[in-house]
Amino acid sequence: AISGRLADLIRAEIGEQQGFIPFSRYMELALYAPGLGYYTAGSHKLGEGGDFVTAPELTPLFARTLARQLAQLLPLTGGTVYEFGAGSGILAADLLDALRQLDVLPVRYRIMELSPDLRARQQALLAARHPDLLERIDWLEQWPEQFDGVVLGNEVLDAMPCELVTRTAEGELMQTGVGCAGPDWQWQQRPVTEPVLAQAAAGRLPARGPYTSEIGLAAEAFVATLGRHLQRGAVILLDYGFPAHEYYHPERSRGTLMCHIQHV
Repeated sequence: AISGRLADLIRAEIGEQQGFIPFSRYMELALYAPGLGYYTAGSHKLGEGGDFVTAPELTPLFARTLARQLAQLLPLTGGTVYEFGAGSGILAADLLDALRQLDVLPVRYRIMELSPDLRARQQALLAARHPDLLERIDWLEQWPEQFDGVVLGNEVLDAMPCELVTRTAEGELMQTGVGCAGPDWQWQQRPVTEPVLAQAAAGRLPARGPYTSEIGLAAEAFVATLGRHLQRGAVILLDYGFPAHEYYHPERSRGTLMCHIQHV
């Protein structure tokens, strides 16, 4: 039922935008539309009963390794950990365990989480695992004016909406978007007109087309904003990817975009 309402919402926006929305907007709605998107509607996402699993869910060794780096950094800052997109809360719980053992507990552990469902899971897990540390843990509704501490993001960048751009065989840059014909979604392409996207695509896509790839303008803006707000400390963003020579390999001429359902 929720999926059907989300589809209706996306179709309505496509209609309002003359039959075309950029893929980035389609992805934003599919993941984050209030009360309807994948991360905001309460469906089970992580673990055996969900669609994917992240490294902290598999073993506490991930957090213990990361804690050794945090133990070096936190004393050089105001002592706060800021985690973006904390998933089930397992990384936070395991990090607090490891930092306690290293005798470098953070002054505060602050979480930015867009998903109401995941926020509730995080609160329940941390209350069960660390009831004595709850006065140090809080959830933020908006960006702080400044960060003084260590910013963490595990598998956050890959969940941010991206643009899909194609360089055609004739050398033209085309932005991929989504339209619909009745109940069916349709890929559509229009010339790239936004200057920032045009400049990024021209400088990154292979000179010879046809070639399609993703451009993460939202992720780049996120990192730039972190830089502006970071007064003192470090930013640690962990994700999967390729160096440029592999990312733009000829065999990846259709891009790297993918989705998972029930771990497939």
